[in-house]
Amino acid sequence: MSKHHKASTVPPRGIQRFGWDDIIVVIFALLGFGGSIRLYQIGAPAIIVSFFLATGVASLVYRFLGGLEGATFVWGALKLGGTMAALVGIAAGVDHYLRVEWVPAESPEGQYEWQSATVGWIGYIELQKDGSAHMQMKRYLTCGGVQTELPLVDPSTGVGKWKEEEISSLKLKQLHVEIPVRKVIYDANCKQTGLEEAEVLVGDLQRKSAFAGPIAYQSKYGAPLGDMILIRYHSAVYP
Repeated sequence: MSKHHKASTVPPRGIQRFGWDDIIVVIFALLGFGGSIRLYQIGAPAIIVSFFLATGVASLVYRFLGGLEGATFVWGALKLGGTMAALVGIAAGVDHYLRVEWVPAESPEGQYEWQSATVGWIGYIELQKDGSAHMQMKRYLTCGGVQTELPLVDPSTGVGKWKEEEISSLKLKQLHVEIPVRKVIYDANCKQTGLEEAEVLVGDLQRKSAFAGPIAYQSKYGAPLGDMILIRYHSAVYP
């Protein structure tokens, strides 16, 4: 019997050979995960991000986590099975949650309402394309038994400024504002008597989704109108 034996090319029992099909699956998985992250960063539509992420997940499950043979997905008259069912099902689920959490990326330029109900202030801040910020605010004071609408700040104080800044690797942005103000002083008869010391409102404001509109305070005495703003805080910004 020869002392020299040819090396066996059969892998030990329980160990699978890593072949070209595995390499292709891994490439698709990396493209799916990496592509979804990049598309999310540039603000692509949620459904496109969802299908890229679903491709990455389905690729790994199909090859390494037990397969997708028993998967089914039913959507109206459409019934899918196997890999397609998993792909579409994962994409639909991810798309739903992305749409819930998605904050539309749009230009900050425009006019924004700002109010403080506790002290009776209401007005707006206008962000212009050149980076300037202008504030117009009113206040309500009771003079001689009559509620009177009066300017809150002196319009000649100066012009504010704003700019967008990135705050994370996911391209999340915040708005940095600096707005000079000088509040107007009134006497008991609502006559202007002077100006307070100048201040600068400085802040970093995160982008959020919100709902706003008029509401009525309904009671047996009537239904005076008010205003409601509902703001959603996102875990990506506020952990």
